[in-house]
Amino acid sequence: MLGIHTHNDSDTAVANALAAVSEGACMVQGTINGYGERCGNANLCSVIPNLQLKLGYSCIQDNQLARLTQASRLISEIVNLAPNDHGAFVGRSAFAHKGGIHVSAVAKNPLTYEHIQPEQIGNQRRIVISDQSGLSNVLAKARSFGHDLDKKDPACREILERLKDLENEGYQFEAAEASFDLLMRDALGYREHPFELKGCQIHCDMLQGVRKPYSNSVATIKVSVNNQDILEVAEGNGPVSALDAALRKALVNFYPEIAAFHLTDYKVRILDGAAGTSAKTRVLVESSNGEQRWTTVGVSSNILEASYEAVVEGIEYGLLLESSAKTPLSHSPALKER
Repeated sequence: MLGIHTHNDSDTAVANALAAVSEGACMVQGTINGYGERCGNANLCSVIPNLQLKLGYSCIQDNQLARLTQASRLISEIVNLAPNDHGAFVGRSAFAHKGGIHVSAVAKNPLTYEHIQPEQIGNQRRIVISDQSGLSNVLAKARSFGHDLDKKDPACREILERLKDLENEGYQFEAAEASFDLLMRDALGYREHPFELKGCQIHCDMLQGVRKPYSNSVATIKVSVNNQDILEVAEGNGPVSALDAALRKALVNFYPEIAAFHLTDYKVRILDGAAGTSAKTRVLVESSNGEQRWTTVGVSSNILEASYEAVVEGIEYGLLLESSAKTPLSHSPALKER
């Protein structure tokens, strides 16, 4: 019996494994997500569907293949590495569509732009929203979030106009779909606000001349829940960490599920570098409840204000997901009529 064990030093591990099978090898060694030394090993998340769906080999059961994306993301969580959004087959962007023509074509016949049905490997179609979007994108994205809209509905045009106005200000919803869902709910009139922010102060203590692994940051936040004001203080290993900790501390007694939320990524982008330290910044915050991930965005010339906006929306959206899990029909009037 012949087998093949390939490494990805020249970015050909999967191709070499497939070539070996075509020449008679009946065993392929690899790893989930291609994890391994140097540049990694043959990625089984690409090898298996290529062999089974493209070349006709029987590797695993269909119901097992349909859990491939789930397995990929679970392994990513276990090894504490962010999933590769652009990974073949199982990446979040593997079946993403952005341009209006693409979206319109996929709505008519998915095979025009998709090489397989994403459900075969447990992935899903994703409609990307950006300033290039047309009504087809808005309608498709709304459906993916459970909002039943008609092209003639004035709300569609309003959502599209809000989208383009905000992206002109520096917002980016292509990478922050949770914020876009909240925007849609706001435009449709059924966005629920589980808490109201009354104010926030952040203090950072940095000792001059003393090299420390982090500065001591303290955040004081005031929120209102059910007309009850809560004032809380928390420390963190940086201003964003302190802000996040204070907000959770203020809300956890009302929403215990927040205890499971955590920030998994934090990205800052300078939008107008010529303005120097006064430049407008865009902050993307990725959050998780251990099972799902969602990303929110904030924009401001004050990096703490942008972070504040993204962190707050992240917690709000996490609560929305928990509420939807308990009541699958969500808060959409259109969904309630189904």
